[in-house]
Amino acid sequence: MYKVLFVCTANICRTPMAESYFNHLVEQEGLEELIGAESAGTWAFDGASAAELSRQVCAENGLDVSQHRSQSIDLHLMKSADLVLCMAQEHKNDLARIFPHFREKIFTLKEFQQRISAEFASIADPYGKAIEQYRETFGIIAREIRRIFPLVRQQAQAKRCEV
Repeated sequence: MYKVLFVCTANICRTPMAESYFNHLVEQEGLEELIGAESAGTWAFDGASAAELSRQVCAENGLDVSQHRSQSIDLHLMKSADLVLCMAQEHKNDLARIFPHFREKIFTLKEFQQRISAEFASIADPYGKAIEQYRETFGIIAREIRRIFPLVRQQAQAKRCEV
């Protein structure tokens, strides 16, 4: 299975939305046996629920993150992921420093498969802000996931052919 790992800070706002939306697209296409996503945080406390406003925005978009539990990034997650998509440049930088041997599979979601300067590569954290910021963040994440999804599907199919 081709595994995508979404990474943010606490794994309670942006990445639950990204993981849920990505897996929703996987299910829509009937690719559950080929592709899967999970998420983690660089400073996550294991077992925390998704933020209330993340749950609300996901529900508005037909997604359920009520069972989400945060987890901290670790070697096992990094090793098992085929692609690591960070919400912000700082997450990418931290992971590349801590796990330099996985550098080639670490990107920000916004920069993956497109040329974008580092100053525009991050998706702002809505934590502590109004629901409008959560909706805006979800919209950016969903747009970026739709943009990259065909390529991820192609990479997953290529990986299956290698086996």
